[in-house]
Amino acid sequence: MKILFLLPLLTAAVIAGQAQNHQPVTIVTFGNSTTAPRAGVKKVYALRLHEKLDSSNITNTVINSGVPSSHTGSIRDNNFAKVIHAMDRFDTAVLKHHPDWVTINFGLNDAYQDKGQHTPSRIPLKQFKKNINYFIRHIQKQGGRVVLLTPNPLGSRYEQFRYDRVKEYANAIRKIAKRKHLHLVDSWLLFYNYTNTLHLPLDVLFTDGIHPNDEGHQLIATALFQIISGQQGQ
Repeated sequence: MKILFLLPLLTAAVIAGQAQNHQPVTIVTFGNSTTAPRAGVKKVYALRLHEKLDSSNITNTVINSGVPSSHTGSIRDNNFAKVIHAMDRFDTAVLKHHPDWVTINFGLNDAYQDKGQHTPSRIPLKQFKKNINYFIRHIQKQGGRVVLLTPNPLGSRYEQFRYDRVKEYANAIRKIAKRKHLHLVDSWLLFYNYTNTLHLPLDVLFTDGIHPNDEGHQLIATALFQIISGQQGQ
């Protein structure tokens, strides 16, 4: 009798566990023009991630909060690009959605040196790190999970000094992810590993030497899908 009594309980526990694994998930992809929809790219990684989760029967909403030319700061910090920058839109573009997951993908515009070599970046590295930590802290305060993305590398059309500066910002993201025990998509290494394995130049992953093409977005989407789908229900 005890065995017969336990079987329904075990069955109910399994069903409950399965239901938990398939709870709807809300994801915000927070970033710049490498996140936002872009002419010449059929499907950016936000859309690809949504489709991959759908195919795995994970009900999801992916909100693309990428804005071209945006950096992590406020327009008061650097107004070269007249757009709504990350700090100015964080509450409305991210927190108001109460997301389960937020992907954070910045660095290319923060690192950019408008006046050329040996000049300051739009957002100094110290302030960049402070901004990223601010986003993480407030997302986690709401109960959301964070995936950090490094900026992708620059293609051959860009000068070495620009490549080197972006690399510093990518390294900063790696260190933050490690220190805070966060999930990381290392787009920099992802792109190099892919092209090196196929013996191809890095430029095959870009539309213009800086923005990922569909192949590049597919790499990022796959990496994000592996993280988020593997953590659902945990």
